[in-house]
Amino acid sequence: MSNVVSLFSNIEQYEERPVVVLADDDPSIRLMVRHVLESEEFDIVEANDGLEAIKAVEKHHPALILLDAVMPGIDGFTTCQHLKEKGYKDIPVMMITGLDDDASVERAYDVGAIDFITKPIKWAVLKHRVKSVVAKVVAERKVNMLAYRDSLTDLPNRLLFADRLEQAVMRAQRSRTSMALMLIDIDDFKLVNDSFGHDAGDKLIQAVGKLIARSLRRADTIARLGGDEFAVIIEGIETADDVISIADNLTTILEHNVRLDEQETYTSASIGIAVYPDDGDDATQLLKNADTAMYRAKENGKHCFQFYKPEMSVTAMARLELENSLRAAFEADEFQVYYQPIIDLHKNEVYCVEALLRWHHPDKGMIQPEDFVSVIEDSSLIVALGEWLITSVCKQIKAWNQAGLGQQLVSINLAPKQFKEQDLVGLFTRAMTEYNVDGESLAVEITERTLIDNIGEVESTLIKLREMGFGISLDDFGTGYASLAYLKEFPVDIVKIDQVFIEGMPDNEEDTAIVNAIAGLTRGLKLKLLAEGVENDRQLAVLKGLGCQYAQGFYWSKALPGDEFEQFYLNQVYNISQ
Repeated sequence: MSNVVSLFSNIEQYEERPVVVLADDDPSIRLMVRHVLESEEFDIVEANDGLEAIKAVEKHHPALILLDAVMPGIDGFTTCQHLKEKGYKDIPVMMITGLDDDASVERAYDVGAIDFITKPIKWAVLKHRVKSVVAKVVAERKVNMLAYRDSLTDLPNRLLFADRLEQAVMRAQRSRTSMALMLIDIDDFKLVNDSFGHDAGDKLIQAVGKLIARSLRRADTIARLGGDEFAVIIEGIETADDVISIADNLTTILEHNVRLDEQETYTSASIGIAVYPDDGDDATQLLKNADTAMYRAKENGKHCFQFYKPEMSVTAMARLELENSLRAAFEADEFQVYYQPIIDLHKNEVYCVEALLRWHHPDKGMIQPEDFVSVIEDSSLIVALGEWLITSVCKQIKAWNQAGLGQQLVSINLAPKQFKEQDLVGLFTRAMTEYNVDGESLAVEITERTLIDNIGEVESTLIKLREMGFGISLDDFGTGYASLAYLKEFPVDIVKIDQVFIEGMPDNEEDTAIVNAIAGLTRGLKLKLLAEGVENDRQLAVLKGLGCQYAQGFYWSKALPGDEFEQFYLNQVYNISQ
């Protein structure tokens, strides 16, 4: 049995009325000890023999054990030895004995006792010794308990949660019942931190912890695992409907407006659920599967709950294998940079080129970007690969310049993790210096997802890059979040309409209307418009009619290796098809 749970659940009791287990086969001795110690605000749990004493210790986890040395059945020495062997080494034992020979005293210390009281008992001595020992135990336990509480929410922390989860699994195994583990993650928590500051983020975590705690039964366990993640253990589950009801209630309760100082923010949460024994027969597997389910809830649009399904593990394993393959590919130099021309529709010439990552697998050939780019962007590989891409682009710009193409303008896509984990300004500066490239030859593209994940970091970085001469484009416009707010607040030059809206034009009236609305919006904000995925004359005609300045797509060229783009540029820069 783990002693962490008992210790945690009884700490308040220790502070008010510490428990002392008293084992003595003489009722008159027990009566007198009870009388003396209860007057000092101790709770006395009596035992008639050694076996009763062991059971009492297991149940109450006392602050002190008083054992008579000579009792029927197992004596006090043996009882003390059993208790220490069972893991109760943190509970001090005092022997009460009429034996005053050296051998008995030595044996008492050998089995783990810290002191002994001789009979006939001097009650004043007993009282003061017990008070001194218990005071020390309570003080030590208060200090130790700090290791098991989350300082921000005062909830059990990850360490205690792990112990409680193991205990819950053991109880479910013994009783052959079900239990559920829920992992709860606050949606868009980083946005609150970036917008209102870390103090506001801390207050939100405290508020969410209280909301969850108030919605659960007393028997349920809630813990804060760290960051914005909480865990809930629900025992005694009879049917899946029980879990659904609790999860649905939590989802509703956490859909809440929380006031943070002078600001009010909306909060919601994503919940992943794993159920014992169907989703795992041990704590480790349940935690892993609940985590997988929670991330699926995030992918499904947040503010929802998701039960674990075995196929999720298959997907997770496939992703892990792909990540490993991508790391190996980077080490083996299998990545290449391709360049797709961006056309100035008014001047009918190449305005810019977009740098795009390509993976040439030695056995599978060219792998499509949609099959791996998102995995790279979400993994730590983006840091090393992003640095390699920026350096490669600057090197290519220098090569084109030396080949007579002039200083080409190249646009580079940046992922959210790069703003979090890299000094992008320093990285660009070093590459530009090494290859003698100026800022007006570079542009960066960011998505709305990048903005919402990193508002503070992104804004400061973009301002510095703009000061260096960089152009800034907002990519995949229309597929993200509160777009208008970002267009107004951030230093954006060009808005790129996602190709999903272009491909349906002009036959799809809804797509055409969306593009028309975006064009009007950018005109009002004095921004330039770039259309992705242009493939035919009809699309081009509509875009020109809407005043779209730039476009790219197979209508002009697919993405090309650096040397092939050089040839394209020299051959067609003045003769691009209308």
